[in-house]
Amino acid sequence: MNYSTFVRALAIGLTIPLATSSAQSDSVQPTKWSLSLGVDPTDFDLRTRDPGVHLRAVGNLTRTWQSPGSRFGRHISLMLGADSPQSQENCYGCWNRVGKRYGSLTAGGSADLFRLWKFTPYLQAGTGVYFTKFTGQVNGGAYLIPNPMYDRTHFSLGVNGGLGIKARLGSHEFFVEQMLHAFDVRRHDTGVYPLNFGIRF
Repeated sequence: MNYSTFVRALAIGLTIPLATSSAQSDSVQPTKWSLSLGVDPTDFDLRTRDPGVHLRAVGNLTRTWQSPGSRFGRHISLMLGADSPQSQENCYGCWNRVGKRYGSLTAGGSADLFRLWKFTPYLQAGTGVYFTKFTGQVNGGAYLIPNPMYDRTHFSLGVNGGLGIKARLGSHEFFVEQMLHAFDVRRHDTGVYPLNFGIRF
């Protein structure tokens, strides 16, 4: 099963129970914020032949609502991230550097699977607007001639899904989650897959 099929299945699977839980309970816990940082393990190499490193990093700010005693929750999330610039020598004494920045504003739901002591695994899925901006430099200066590959900003409708585990310590929750972000529902070959570490307060 590829990641696009996995994300679709999560989105469909969470939609029905989330709607049911919200209809059954009018009392909602105070909103909770979470902060997390993530690195994409599929593009992580600190020892490359070319100058620089392969690194995709993201930061997430999320606001969550969950009814008391319910396994299901809702959230709105802002993600910002970037690929580390890659330098390549394309001729004697000259080089180019290509980078990428991206982000999203998404909404979705989550479902707790079960609880084992203080640990609770969960699934989540969402959809929203994604943007991608490519940047490029030659010998340290911006491209003088517009380049359609590197000099552009693209907005698209994307989807995401993931599996995580959270643990409560005192008044805070700590969590680890593996997320899958498809930047464009029409093209599932573009995206980022961060492993996030965060705190909810």
